[in-house]
Amino acid sequence: MKSFVSLAVLGLALSATPAFAQSSSLVLYNAGGLKLMQAIVDDFTKKNPGIKVEVINGGVGELITRIRAEASRPRGDVYFAASSDAYDFALDNFESYKSSEDAAFDRKTVQKDNKYYGFSQPLQAFVINTKMMPLDKAPKSWADLQKPEFKGKLLMANPAQSGSAYSQMYQIVGLHGWDAMTKVIQNGTFVTSSKLAYANVGTGEFPIGITGEFNVLTMKEEGQPVAAIYPSEGTGLTMDGNGIIKGAPNMANAKKFIDYANTKAAHEILVKVDNRRSVRPDVAAPAGLPSTNEIKVVPYDSVAAAGKKKEYLERFDKIFASK
Repeated sequence: MKSFVSLAVLGLALSATPAFAQSSSLVLYNAGGLKLMQAIVDDFTKKNPGIKVEVINGGVGELITRIRAEASRPRGDVYFAASSDAYDFALDNFESYKSSEDAAFDRKTVQKDNKYYGFSQPLQAFVINTKMMPLDKAPKSWADLQKPEFKGKLLMANPAQSGSAYSQMYQIVGLHGWDAMTKVIQNGTFVTSSKLAYANVGTGEFPIGITGEFNVLTMKEEGQPVAAIYPSEGTGLTMDGNGIIKGAPNMANAKKFIDYANTKAAHEILVKVDNRRSVRPDVAAPAGLPSTNEIKVVPYDSVAAAGKKKEYLERFDKIFASK
Protein backbone atom coordinates (compact mmCIF):
# COMPACT_ATOMS: atom_id res chain seq x y z
CA MET A 1 0.00 0.00 0.00
CA LYS A 2 1.27 3.46 -0.82
CA SER A 3 2.79 5.66 1.85
CA PHE A 4 -0.04 8.18 1.86
CA VAL A 5 -2.33 5.63 3.48
CA SER A 6 0.13 5.19 6.34
CA LEU A 7 0.29 8.92 6.75
CA ALA A 8 -3.48 9.06 6.90
CA VAL A 9 -3.68 6.56 9.75
CA LEU A 10 -0.89 8.32 11.62
CA GLY A 11 -2.56 11.66 11.08
CA LEU A 12 -5.77 10.49 12.70
CA ALA A 13 -4.07 8.65 15.54
CA LEU A 14 -1.61 11.33 16.54
CA SER A 15 -3.45 14.44 15.33
CA ALA A 16 -0.43 15.24 13.18
CA THR A 17 -0.99 18.41 11.20
CA PRO A 18 0.57 19.97 8.10
CA ALA A 19 1.20 23.20 10.02
CA PHE A 20 4.36 23.89 8.06
CA ALA A 21 3.05 22.71 4.69
CA GLN A 22 4.97 24.06 1.73
CA SER A 23 3.58 25.23 -1.61
CA SER A 24 4.43 21.79 -3.05
CA SER A 25 1.99 20.14 -0.63
CA LEU A 26 -1.67 19.17 -0.73
CA VAL A 27 -3.71 17.76 2.17
CA LEU A 28 -6.89 15.85 1.33
CA TYR A 29 -9.56 15.02 3.88
CA ASN A 30 -10.97 11.84 2.37
CA ALA A 31 -14.45 10.46 3.05
CA GLY A 32 -14.47 8.32 -0.09
CA GLY A 33 -12.64 5.16 0.97
CA LEU A 34 -9.05 4.02 0.49
CA LYS A 35 -9.32 2.23 -2.85
CA LEU A 36 -10.81 5.16 -4.73
CA MET A 37 -8.53 7.68 -3.04
CA GLN A 38 -5.45 5.63 -3.94
CA ALA A 39 -6.41 5.54 -7.62
CA ILE A 40 -7.25 9.25 -7.71
CA VAL A 41 -4.02 10.29 -5.96
CA ASP A 42 -1.93 8.05 -8.21
CA ASP A 43 -3.39 9.66 -11.33
CA PHE A 44 -3.28 13.21 -9.95
CA THR A 45 0.38 12.96 -8.89
CA LYS A 46 1.29 11.41 -12.22
CA LYS A 47 -0.14 14.51 -13.89
CA ASN A 48 1.21 16.87 -11.21
CA PRO A 49 4.55 15.33 -10.18
CA GLY A 50 5.69 18.36 -8.18
CA ILE A 51 2.88 18.09 -5.63
CA LYS A 52 3.25 15.93 -2.52
CA VAL A 53 -0.13 14.63 -1.37
CA GLU A 54 -1.05 13.73 2.20
CA VAL A 55 -4.40 12.05 2.89
CA ILE A 56 -6.37 12.03 6.13
CA ASN A 57 -9.08 9.35 6.00
CA GLY A 58 -12.28 9.41 8.03
CA GLY A 59 -16.04 9.32 8.02
CA VAL A 60 -18.11 12.21 6.74
CA GLY A 61 -19.19 13.31 10.21
CA GLU A 62 -15.73 12.90 11.72
CA LEU A 63 -14.07 14.97 9.02
CA ILE A 64 -16.64 17.78 8.94
CA THR A 65 -16.26 18.10 12.71
CA ARG A 66 -12.51 18.37 12.23
CA ILE A 67 -12.85 20.97 9.47
CA ARG A 68 -15.12 23.12 11.63
CA ALA A 69 -12.83 22.79 14.65
CA GLU A 70 -9.86 23.90 12.55
CA ALA A 71 -11.67 26.89 11.00
CA SER A 72 -9.37 29.48 12.59
CA ARG A 73 -6.30 27.63 11.35
CA PRO A 74 -7.18 25.22 8.52
CA ARG A 75 -4.93 22.20 8.19
CA GLY A 76 -6.59 20.52 5.22
CA ASP A 77 -7.01 21.79 1.67
CA VAL A 78 -9.78 19.71 0.09
CA TYR A 79 -12.74 17.72 1.42
CA PHE A 80 -13.12 14.73 -0.89
CA ALA A 81 -16.18 12.60 -1.73
CA ALA A 82 -18.39 13.81 1.13
CA SER A 83 -22.19 13.91 1.04
CA SER A 84 -23.68 17.15 -0.25
CA ASP A 85 -25.66 17.74 2.92
CA ALA A 86 -22.41 17.66 4.93
CA TYR A 87 -21.21 20.59 2.81
CA ASP A 88 -24.55 22.37 3.10
CA PHE A 89 -24.41 21.91 6.87
CA ALA A 90 -21.11 23.84 7.03
CA LEU A 91 -20.98 26.00 3.88
CA ASP A 92 -19.09 28.79 5.65
CA ASN A 93 -16.15 26.41 5.94
CA PHE A 94 -15.69 26.15 2.16
CA GLU A 95 -14.29 28.39 -0.57
CA SER A 96 -16.14 29.48 -3.68
CA TYR A 97 -14.18 28.36 -6.72
CA LYS A 98 -15.30 28.11 -10.33
CA SER A 99 -13.49 25.11 -11.77
CA SER A 100 -12.05 25.02 -15.26
CA GLU A 101 -14.42 22.05 -15.82
CA ASP A 102 -17.50 23.99 -14.72
CA ALA A 103 -19.23 23.91 -18.11
CA ALA A 104 -19.29 20.08 -18.10
CA PHE A 105 -21.65 19.93 -15.10
CA ASP A 106 -25.41 20.11 -14.83
CA ARG A 107 -26.26 23.06 -12.55
CA LYS A 108 -28.12 20.68 -10.22
CA THR A 109 -24.80 19.02 -9.38
CA VAL A 110 -22.91 22.21 -8.46
CA GLN A 111 -23.51 24.25 -5.31
CA LYS A 112 -24.87 27.64 -6.40
CA ASP A 113 -21.79 29.52 -5.12
CA ASN A 114 -19.40 26.87 -6.45
CA LYS A 115 -18.45 25.73 -2.96
CA TYR A 116 -18.55 22.10 -4.04
CA TYR A 117 -18.90 20.10 -7.24
CA GLY A 118 -20.78 16.82 -7.44
CA PHE A 119 -18.78 13.64 -7.87
CA SER A 120 -20.87 10.49 -7.57
CA GLN A 121 -24.53 9.62 -7.06
CA PRO A 122 -24.59 6.93 -4.33
CA LEU A 123 -28.19 5.76 -4.59
CA GLN A 124 -29.19 4.02 -1.36
CA ALA A 125 -30.47 0.44 -1.44
CA PHE A 126 -30.99 -2.49 0.89
CA VAL A 127 -28.21 -5.08 0.73
CA ILE A 128 -29.49 -8.59 1.43
CA ASN A 129 -27.41 -11.65 2.25
CA THR A 130 -29.28 -14.16 0.12
CA LYS A 131 -27.95 -17.16 2.07
CA MET A 132 -29.47 -15.77 5.25
CA MET A 133 -32.70 -14.31 3.86
CA PRO A 134 -34.63 -15.21 0.69
CA LEU A 135 -35.40 -12.13 -1.38
CA ASP A 136 -39.14 -12.73 -1.15
CA LYS A 137 -38.87 -12.41 2.65
CA ALA A 138 -36.67 -9.30 2.55
CA PRO A 139 -37.89 -5.70 3.07
CA LYS A 140 -39.15 -4.06 -0.11
CA SER A 141 -39.75 -0.53 1.18
CA TRP A 142 -38.43 1.98 3.71
CA ALA A 143 -41.67 1.35 5.64
CA ASP A 144 -40.91 -2.39 5.85
CA LEU A 145 -37.80 -1.73 7.94
CA GLN A 146 -39.98 -1.02 10.98
CA LYS A 147 -41.71 -4.43 10.88
CA PRO A 148 -41.23 -6.66 13.93
CA GLU A 149 -39.88 -9.56 11.86
CA PHE A 150 -36.75 -7.57 11.07
CA LYS A 151 -35.82 -6.80 14.68
CA GLY A 152 -32.18 -7.75 15.26
CA LYS A 153 -31.64 -8.45 11.55
CA LEU A 154 -31.02 -4.89 10.32
CA LEU A 155 -27.57 -3.27 10.28
CA MET A 156 -27.11 0.48 9.82
CA ALA A 157 -24.36 3.05 10.31
CA ASN A 158 -24.63 5.78 12.91
CA PRO A 159 -26.04 8.84 11.10
CA ALA A 160 -23.82 11.15 13.15
CA GLN A 161 -20.74 9.49 11.66
CA SER A 162 -21.89 8.50 8.19
CA GLY A 163 -23.25 10.85 5.53
CA SER A 164 -25.06 8.03 3.76
CA ALA A 165 -26.66 6.88 7.02
CA TYR A 166 -27.92 10.39 7.68
CA SER A 167 -29.47 10.53 4.21
CA GLN A 168 -31.18 7.17 4.89
CA MET A 169 -32.66 8.49 8.13
CA TYR A 170 -33.72 11.74 6.48
CA GLN A 171 -35.54 9.82 3.76
CA ILE A 172 -37.33 7.52 6.22
CA VAL A 173 -38.47 10.43 8.40
CA GLY A 174 -39.56 12.43 5.36
CA LEU A 175 -41.68 9.58 4.05
CA HIS A 176 -43.04 7.98 7.21
CA GLY A 177 -42.33 10.24 10.18
CA TRP A 178 -40.54 9.78 13.47
CA ASP A 179 -42.81 7.02 14.73
CA ALA A 180 -41.58 4.82 11.89
CA MET A 181 -37.96 5.88 12.38
CA THR A 182 -38.22 5.07 16.08
CA LYS A 183 -39.27 1.51 15.20
CA VAL A 184 -36.41 1.25 12.70
CA ILE A 185 -33.96 2.33 15.40
CA GLN A 186 -35.42 -0.26 17.76
CA ASN A 187 -35.01 -2.94 15.06
CA GLY A 188 -31.51 -1.99 14.09
CA THR A 189 -27.94 -2.55 15.18
CA PHE A 190 -25.80 0.52 14.58
CA VAL A 191 -22.11 0.54 13.68
CA THR A 192 -19.58 3.35 13.56
CA SER A 193 -18.87 3.41 9.84
CA SER A 194 -20.84 3.04 6.62
CA LYS A 195 -18.39 0.34 5.48
CA LEU A 196 -19.31 -1.96 8.36
CA ALA A 197 -22.99 -1.55 7.51
CA TYR A 198 -22.54 -3.50 4.29
CA ALA A 199 -19.35 -5.52 4.87
CA ASN A 200 -20.89 -7.35 7.83
CA VAL A 201 -23.85 -8.32 5.67
CA GLY A 202 -21.55 -9.79 3.05
CA THR A 203 -19.74 -11.88 5.65
CA GLY A 204 -23.02 -13.24 7.04
CA GLU A 205 -23.19 -11.46 10.38
CA PHE A 206 -26.49 -9.78 9.48
CA PRO A 207 -29.01 -10.48 6.72
CA ILE A 208 -29.97 -6.85 5.96
CA GLY A 209 -28.04 -3.61 5.62
CA ILE A 210 -28.47 -0.26 3.92
CA THR A 211 -25.74 1.13 1.69
CA GLY A 212 -24.88 2.74 -1.60
CA GLU A 213 -25.76 0.51 -4.54
CA PHE A 214 -22.15 0.51 -5.78
CA ASN A 215 -21.04 -1.38 -2.67
CA VAL A 216 -23.53 -4.16 -3.41
CA LEU A 217 -22.28 -4.46 -6.99
CA THR A 218 -18.65 -4.66 -5.83
CA MET A 219 -19.51 -7.33 -3.26
CA LYS A 220 -21.30 -9.39 -5.91
CA GLU A 221 -18.28 -9.12 -8.21
CA GLU A 222 -16.17 -10.43 -5.33
CA GLY A 223 -18.42 -13.47 -5.06
CA GLN A 224 -20.33 -12.55 -1.93
CA PRO A 225 -23.96 -13.79 -1.71
CA VAL A 226 -25.68 -10.41 -1.81
CA ALA A 227 -28.39 -8.64 -3.78
CA ALA A 228 -29.69 -5.08 -3.88
CA ILE A 229 -33.31 -4.08 -3.32
CA TYR A 230 -34.30 -0.51 -4.10
CA PRO A 231 -37.05 0.79 -1.76
CA SER A 232 -40.39 0.88 -3.52
CA GLU A 233 -41.23 4.43 -2.35
CA GLY A 234 -38.13 5.60 -4.21
CA THR A 235 -34.52 6.25 -3.32
CA GLY A 236 -33.23 9.81 -3.12
CA LEU A 237 -30.96 11.25 -5.79
CA THR A 238 -28.21 11.82 -3.28
CA MET A 239 -24.83 13.16 -4.29
CA ASP A 240 -21.37 13.43 -2.85
CA GLY A 241 -18.86 16.03 -3.91
CA ASN A 242 -15.51 17.74 -3.63
CA GLY A 243 -14.76 21.20 -2.29
CA ILE A 244 -11.94 23.46 -1.12
CA ILE A 245 -11.69 24.13 2.60
CA LYS A 246 -11.89 27.84 3.38
CA GLY A 247 -8.46 29.33 3.99
CA ALA A 248 -6.74 26.20 2.67
CA PRO A 249 -2.98 26.50 3.39
CA ASN A 250 -2.14 25.22 -0.10
CA MET A 251 -4.82 27.07 -2.04
CA ALA A 252 -3.21 26.94 -5.50
CA ASN A 253 -2.77 23.17 -5.27
CA ALA A 254 -6.29 22.76 -3.90
CA LYS A 255 -7.64 24.48 -7.01
CA LYS A 256 -5.50 22.24 -9.21
CA PHE A 257 -6.93 19.20 -7.47
CA ILE A 258 -10.55 20.34 -7.83
CA ASP A 259 -9.97 21.02 -11.52
CA TYR A 260 -8.50 17.52 -11.85
CA ALA A 261 -11.25 15.82 -9.79
CA ASN A 262 -13.87 17.39 -12.05
CA THR A 263 -12.34 16.02 -15.26
CA LYS A 264 -13.91 13.26 -17.29
CA ALA A 265 -10.79 11.14 -16.66
CA ALA A 266 -11.18 11.37 -12.87
CA HIS A 267 -14.88 10.52 -13.08
CA GLU A 268 -14.07 7.52 -15.26
CA ILE A 269 -11.71 6.34 -12.50
CA LEU A 270 -14.61 6.73 -10.07
CA VAL A 271 -16.76 4.43 -12.22
CA LYS A 272 -14.03 1.89 -12.96
CA VAL A 273 -12.53 1.58 -9.48
CA ASP A 274 -15.59 1.95 -7.25
CA ASN A 275 -18.62 1.08 -9.43
CA ARG A 276 -20.17 4.48 -8.67
CA ARG A 277 -22.39 6.56 -10.92
CA SER A 278 -20.75 9.79 -11.99
CA VAL A 279 -22.70 13.06 -11.98
CA ARG A 280 -21.06 14.04 -15.27
CA PRO A 281 -23.51 13.42 -18.14
CA ASP A 282 -20.68 12.36 -20.46
CA VAL A 283 -19.52 9.49 -18.20
CA ALA A 284 -21.42 6.21 -18.50
CA ALA A 285 -22.72 4.40 -15.40
CA PRO A 286 -21.10 1.10 -14.34
CA ALA A 287 -22.32 -1.77 -16.51
CA GLY A 288 -23.62 -3.75 -13.54
CA LEU A 289 -26.03 -1.10 -12.23
CA PRO A 290 -29.61 -0.70 -13.46
CA SER A 291 -30.56 2.40 -15.39
CA THR A 292 -32.21 5.10 -13.30
CA ASN A 293 -35.19 4.54 -15.65
CA GLU A 294 -35.55 1.04 -14.17
CA ILE A 295 -35.74 2.09 -10.51
CA LYS A 296 -37.80 4.70 -8.73
CA VAL A 297 -35.68 7.71 -7.84
CA VAL A 298 -36.91 10.86 -6.12
CA PRO A 299 -35.38 14.31 -5.60
CA TYR A 300 -33.19 14.78 -2.53
CA ASP A 301 -32.97 18.27 -1.04
CA SER A 302 -29.53 18.40 0.56
CA VAL A 303 -30.02 21.98 1.78
CA ALA A 304 -33.18 20.99 3.66
CA ALA A 305 -31.45 17.86 4.97
CA ALA A 306 -28.56 19.95 6.24
CA GLY A 307 -30.96 22.36 7.91
CA LYS A 308 -32.53 19.51 9.88
CA LYS A 309 -29.29 17.74 10.73
CA LYS A 310 -28.69 19.06 14.25
CA GLU A 311 -32.31 18.49 15.26
CA TYR A 312 -32.49 15.02 13.70
CA LEU A 313 -29.21 13.80 15.18
CA GLU A 314 -30.21 14.98 18.64
CA ARG A 315 -33.52 13.16 18.29
CA PHE A 316 -31.77 10.02 17.04
CA ASP A 317 -29.44 10.07 20.06
CA LYS A 318 -32.37 10.29 22.49
CA ILE A 319 -34.22 7.40 20.85
CA PHE A 320 -31.08 5.29 20.61
CA ALA A 321 -30.21 5.92 24.24
CA SER A 322 -33.61 4.61 25.29
CA LYS A 323 -33.29 1.28 23.44
